[in-house]
Amino acid sequence: MITGTPHSRSDFPFVDTDSFGGAHAATKHLFSRGCKQVGIITGDIDTTAGAARLDGYNQAYRESGHVPSKKLIASGDWSMESGRAAMARLLEKAEGIDGVFASNDLMAVGAMAAIEEAGLRVPEDIKIIGFDDSVVAQTARPALTSVRQDIVALGEAAAELMIAQLRGEEVQPRILKSDLVIRETT
Repeated sequence: MITGTPHSRSDFPFVDTDSFGGAHAATKHLFSRGCKQVGIITGDIDTTAGAARLDGYNQAYRESGHVPSKKLIASGDWSMESGRAAMARLLEKAEGIDGVFASNDLMAVGAMAAIEEAGLRVPEDIKIIGFDDSVVAQTARPALTSVRQDIVALGEAAAELMIAQLRGEEVQPRILKSDLVIRETT
């Protein structure tokens, strides 16, 4: 029993949050708020969460009638400092960027710092969304719109699967819904 989606076909049951769906909803929300050039700060795309969030972003981008540009994609390593550096790269190479989906809240807060350092404002100039709905999102100023990953529900589902497995029951992987929590950055 593991939490998080395994990279390859696995016989281990797992529980995870719908990273693809969360990234898709976040990106669509940015377009619905009037953004025309939406960037992404990815986490490590060698992880299933990082890859799924990039895929969700790309799918929503195509559905919006646009073709995602490599200029709008910057990678991070899930840390605040990598979010700041990735946002600085986006500001340098992606003229007209007006929205950003960061693959976690720490990178989003780092990106907000880079936006401010560039003399721009969130959300007036650039709207931003994170992922996790962590305490960082709730205490950031302005408060960060974020995709909620329900850690308590993940733990409960993992425990249920473990108990079922110990009883000898067949268990199936579970993907839990993610919800967009709209705050001040969009």
